[in-house]
Order: sequence, then structure tokens, then C-alpha cells
Amino acid sequence: MTDAAPRPTLPATETPTPVPSSPTPVPSPVPTFDIFTPCEDQACATAGEHFWLERPIPAGYVNYADRSYPYGSTLDGQREPHHGVEFANSAGTPVIAAAPGTVIVAGNDATTAYGPTKNFYGNLVVVQLDQTYNGRPVLNLYAHLQTVIATLGQTVKPGDLLGTVGQTGVAIGPHLHFEVRVGQNDYLSTRNPELWLKPLFYNAKSWGAIAGRVTDTQGRRVEGYTVVIRPVAVDYAEPRTKYVSTYVRETLNGDDALQENFAIGDLPLGTYSVSVNTTKLYQQTITVTEGHVAWVTFMVNPPAPATISPTETP
Repeated sequence: MTDAAPRPTLPATETPTPVPSSPTPVPSPVPTFDIFTPCEDQACATAGEHFWLERPIPAGYVNYADRSYPYGSTLDGQREPHHGVEFANSAGTPVIAAAPGTVIVAGNDATTAYGPTKNFYGNLVVVQLDQTYNGRPVLNLYAHLQTVIATLGQTVKPGDLLGTVGQTGVAIGPHLHFEVRVGQNDYLSTRNPELWLKPLFYNAKSWGAIAGRVTDTQGRRVEGYTVVIRPVAVDYAEPRTKYVSTYVRETLNGDDALQENFAIGDLPLGTYSVSVNTTKLYQQTITVTEGHVAWVTFMVNPPAPATISPTETP
């Protein structure tokens, strides 16, 4: 995606060959659903907010998350469950640190799998934040880079240059893949970055987010259902309907405090219709306020699983 804003020129001295790293492999943890007490109301959701992170792409470029493949989505089963968000930009666009921390990976994944397999994220940088969450480390992963500029062990602050946008590894078109990991640097330790990135500003006000949980009548989270978020009356000139998917439980996590199974950030302030359609349409109206997460829950009656008649061959 090309943006009309001018792009800074990176000096040739700032584009060294990526430096491979050799971290000690750690056992894969299990997803965190049901480990923590889930939020049940707005007060709990507000208390659990943690908008710590600046944008990993500078202003003047596309610094908002792409909506076509959000966290938790599988594109209706066409892709692997998405463990981060994407910032679609032209190759060479600067990638910058989102928070203070230390670079613990600067190189590529040719020998160490930081995703489901080796050679999945290509050139990447991982920063362990100075700030912990519930006593556990928080890490940001920046992947599919064209060049890696950060160095192993480097201390960074928000805005420091880490590399440039590319499409190395398994990537369709140039973009930054950005993850938040909690606990350890592991593919199964991700959280939805849209609940960590500080909302964008509009008319000198911070936008907000919506998060929630969709369960069946037994209280079990349902997977892969589309949640439709339709603006009713919002402070924005071009309101648009948004679509997100409920997370796949096997490899994705709800936030420690919220235990949501869907979320979306960067929403203009105002009222929204939030709905899920299973055996019938479930709908609620909620209000997004400045710099906060609006919380919503649905208990739905999912369609019965498909059955195979005795005359059919599985």
C-alpha cells in the first residue's frame, strides 16, 4: 500500500546485514483461556486496560491495523490463525520501537522457529519491554522485515528505528506483522495488540476500543464466529462497519484481565450496534468513550454441528 506522505531516506550506514541470534528454546505454553478469572462487566474491563504501546509505524505512513486479517482470524479457514496485526506499507517503510525495552532477537528465523515453523517470519526483531504485566515479561515481535537495523542487546525507546517493512518469510505483499507476547517469547503466548496499542487521535480526542466474549449456553467460548460492529452515531466523517472473528482457542489467547475472544481498536467515539448471527441475530448497543475499552458479552445458541447421513461417505 502506497501512502502519499513523503518517506524519510534511510542512510546507507543504517542498513547492516541482519544479525542472527541464538536464544535458548523454551517449552511451548498452553493458551491462557480459563486460567484467569474473566471479566464480566464494564468496570472490570476498564480496570484491566493497558494501552502502553505507541505505533510501530511512524505518522505519515499507514500506522493503523489492517482490517482484512485481524488477530484471531483465519480468513474463513483459508489461513493459519493470525497471532498479530498487520500494518500494510510499501517496502522500505521505517519500523520503529513501540515501547522502551531491550532487543533480544535481531536477525531471522532460519534456525530458530519464532512462529509455527522456521522461515515463517523471515527477518525479525523482538523487543522485551522494560515494563512487566502481572509480574511477567511483555515482548513485541516485528516480522517480515526487509532490513534489520536493531542489534542484539540494544536498548531502545519509542520511535527508535528497528528496521524496514518487507515481505520476507511467509508474507503476501509488503507489511509489518506485529505481535504482543506475554510471559515468554513463544508463538502460543500472544495477545491481541489492539488492546495494547494506544488508540489514534481524532479532533484532539483519543479513540477507543471494543472487546467482548461470545459463549454458548454452557458458557463455552465459541470459535470463528463473525462479530459485526456497525456505527450508529459516531464522531467521524466516514464511519464504516467493522468485522472481527472470535478467536480460535487452540493457539490464541484472551487478555489476562479480560479473557475476551474478540476485540477491535481505533474506533471513533460514539454508539455502535454489535451483533452476532447464529441460529438467530443477537444484538446490543454500546458506547465507545475516549481512551477506553467498551465491553460486551453474548450468550448464543450456536447451530448444531454438521452430521453425516448413513448413506454418505466421510
